[in-house]
Amino acid sequence: MPDLITLDKPEDAIVLHPGDNIQEAVLAGGEGAVFWLEAGVYRMQEIEPLNGQSFYGASGAVLNGSRLLTDFTQIDGHWVAEGQTQEGERREVDEAAEGAQRPGYPDAVYVNDQPLKPVESLDDLTSGTYYFDYDEDRIYFGDDPNGQTVEAAVGTHAIASTADNVTVSGLTVEKYATPTQFAAITGSGENWIVSNNEVRLNYGVGISVGSDGQILNNFVHDNGQMGLDAGGTNILVEGNEIASNGFWSGIDVFWEGGGAKFTETDGLVVRNNYSHDNNGYGLWTDIDNINTVYEGNRIEYNSGGGINHEISYAASIHDNTFVGNGGNGLTWLWGSAIQVQNSQDVEIFNNFIDASSGGNGIGLIQQDRGEGANGPWITVNNNVHDNTLILSDMSGVGAVADYDEETMLSGGNVFNNNDYQVLDVENDQFAFGEFYTFEDFTKAANQEAGGTLVFA
Repeated sequence: MPDLITLDKPEDAIVLHPGDNIQEAVLAGGEGAVFWLEAGVYRMQEIEPLNGQSFYGASGAVLNGSRLLTDFTQIDGHWVAEGQTQEGERREVDEAAEGAQRPGYPDAVYVNDQPLKPVESLDDLTSGTYYFDYDEDRIYFGDDPNGQTVEAAVGTHAIASTADNVTVSGLTVEKYATPTQFAAITGSGENWIVSNNEVRLNYGVGISVGSDGQILNNFVHDNGQMGLDAGGTNILVEGNEIASNGFWSGIDVFWEGGGAKFTETDGLVVRNNYSHDNNGYGLWTDIDNINTVYEGNRIEYNSGGGINHEISYAASIHDNTFVGNGGNGLTWLWGSAIQVQNSQDVEIFNNFIDASSGGNGIGLIQQDRGEGANGPWITVNNNVHDNTLILSDMSGVGAVADYDEETMLSGGNVFNNNDYQVLDVENDQFAFGEFYTFEDFTKAANQEAGGTLVFA
């Protein structure tokens, strides 16, 4: 995890303690107030900042969106917690991952900091699962909860508002019943700075910011749907560790989930982050992103792929390191370490890609996706050069289409001066419409005039 900075209490801070009503303090403090949260657990607090307010936490200050459950009875042989009236907002319940029950139901239950799997009926209740009977206000457990730390997510957000110039730093934020696509920390206004926080185990998303927002040096992990989200102009995402998100909300991560997703941005910079072991893409720009920069990121072992730049525009993807992304049996050029999907004017250079354990290398993909804010979503004018790739015998590189292939083939997409290490020089691993050996990729497809191929 990143080195989270231990903060000093600002001299002008309003000091808060566990048990205080933080929102009352927010309203009393007024715009521009500075708050210091002393160490301890602040349960089920929902904070809506005013313009210019700042929230700083002492080491050990935790915003916890859950209710602690301690009283259990037995009904028909099942352990039960009664009196559970919470019912969070259900969103995108039709976007289910394969085999998931109750996707989009944010009323999570945790035992010893591990989310249990929800089921739809008592008949489905087994070890490691729970059944929420909303008609009877009961939670049924598949295992004896006595002697364990049992929590049920109740709060819908930790800190969220449309205010501008808000700072959130030094807090642990966990176990909120954030709906699908909503974040525990949501800065819908401008100029939010969210830094040095640990954000974990929230049902939906961990952190989201808007225009001129900054997400800096946070540890964002084990959130149900996704780690980070952002949209707007001039956003900076730097120095964060984004890990193990997207595993337990039941939402299909290829609809939306995984490490981080950015939508409708201009001037987004994603720099020096470590995104790893997420279910889905490590980093994802999707829908009308332009002037994007991905640089200096370390992206490892994400199931869906590394970086996906989708239905978007100009971007620079450079000096990133990729290891083991997308190695879960994805076909065609899906699951590439760097995937450019119906996007144009992207330069990809000076990246190191190790796909020796599976997954694809660099893939340009064109399908029928329509058009967006800055023109048609087509795969043209992409320049892939001076990258180093280590490939397995199943890894692919190049450009493919299942719609209007001629536009992609004649659209100025270029691979050149890349260095490849392969297991078999005769493999058809290089695509430009169809798949070729490296020799035919250079001759028939007129690619890689300055590229090199090394037999491992």
